[in-house]
Amino acid sequence: MLRRLPKGEAHLILMNWTLNRTTTPSTAKSMTKNESMNGFRLKAAVQRALFAFAHLPLISRVAYRSPVQHLLARVPAIRSIYWDYWERTHPFDVRYGTDTSGSSPNGEQITGGAVDLHAHGYAGSQPGVMRKVFATLPGVAQCTFVDLGCGKGRPLLVATEFPFKEIVGVELSPAFAQIARDNAERIAIHYSGRTPVRIEVGDATEYPIPTGDVVLFMYNPFDEVMIRKMAARVEAALARESRRLFVVYINPRFGGCLDAVPSLRRRFTVRIPCAREELGFGTVGEELVTVWEGGCDDLSVSRTAR
Repeated sequence: MLRRLPKGEAHLILMNWTLNRTTTPSTAKSMTKNESMNGFRLKAAVQRALFAFAHLPLISRVAYRSPVQHLLARVPAIRSIYWDYWERTHPFDVRYGTDTSGSSPNGEQITGGAVDLHAHGYAGSQPGVMRKVFATLPGVAQCTFVDLGCGKGRPLLVATEFPFKEIVGVELSPAFAQIARDNAERIAIHYSGRTPVRIEVGDATEYPIPTGDVVLFMYNPFDEVMIRKMAARVEAALARESRRLFVVYINPRFGGCLDAVPSLRRRFTVRIPCAREELGFGTVGEELVTVWEGGCDDLSVSRTAR
């Protein structure tokens, strides 16, 4: 005996029967794809909202501090604000139309030689930190600025904001060196009065340290073997002539190699906070920086990075 179905239940059965009759494998696949895309868009929207929230002035001061970041990065609902922070287009590139964002792994095969094993991957240092450090260096108009392992050249571009006598980048990767040249050309077009940038391809630890006053810049480019080699070259350069020489080392993991050079002395070691607009684009909320100086003893220098 047939049972009369309630109106709501009969309507539901009819909808299911119609769906089964009209849904082919291709339409079912399309529906699944649409659902997947909708889920992706929703997830991306949530991540953008969290990222925007994390960049509110009061929140960003806390969220990107190193201890807080390590804690929040373990929370599933929040950790997305830290994902791919090296790969995001940095505000510096947005402003100047350059290409200095992104990263590459350590030990990447570049030359096929042993030097590849000692070179660290690319990552761009924070412009706000570099500006604060460069502003403490005396007499930069008489100094040649050399970025050892310059990558895509962001420190070189920031250095053009200061009146260095010459600006040189040394990079092992020909591909990164070409990107650095392109970036330098773009800056030169818009700021023709700045010191031009020259890019050299090769092992930075083999590059001859220029004569005269020099600022050597490093953003953790090599392992301890190459830093020790670079320290020996600095010592030899100071022994050859009377000069001023500064070493700026950001993320100085092997700073002890430079401390061992008798003719160098630490100018300062300090943690410098990133500019607020740089938070979430690269390193955590601050950079550890050490600056050494050597040469002339009559340097009147500041001991802190303001």
